[in-house]
Amino acid sequence: MGLKVANPIAARLADMCGNDRAVATRELEKLALYLDASPHTPRELTDEALDAVGVDSSEAAFLRLADMALVGDLSLLADELAHLPGGGEPIVIVRSLQRRLMMLAPARARVERGERPDAVMASMGKALFWKDKAAFGRMLGKWSAADLATVAERVGRLERDIMLTPAPPAEALGEELLAVARKARTL
Repeated sequence: MGLKVANPIAARLADMCGNDRAVATRELEKLALYLDASPHTPRELTDEALDAVGVDSSEAAFLRLADMALVGDLSLLADELAHLPGGGEPIVIVRSLQRRLMMLAPARARVERGERPDAVMASMGKALFWKDKAAFGRMLGKWSAADLATVAERVGRLERDIMLTPAPPAEALGEELLAVARKARTL
């Protein structure tokens, strides 16, 4: 895209995007337009450019919402949901939860086959962002593969409902996230 990105800037952008490649790609496209960068006229991506047009930190919060639900942090999750502007972006939040489930399910299956949780997490390498390791470890210890499959099925139905409803049901999203958190507290 014509952007020269130093490692600290790349790390900041990844963090701002919740380590989501799709969000990061959209942000890089937006930043390239802002800086008038192209492969023929490369430009340096700076902190100032990120501050000016970078991803809103609320997008990075979507994965945290999923993590709060899966860890069972009911009070913090309820507080975050109450502060989402207009209910947030339900489909983005649902997909953040689905991404976390897709990471968690195969890891949990390996644990259930006898591997140690810390060894499973270590083998994931950079796929597991270092800031997420503590919460991921807690989730890995809480959820069984069967429970994760049930949550994934329910979240899939919720995604379909959101996509097929003219006005996205923010309440349904909040209810589902809170149901996941309540279940996590009982595990």
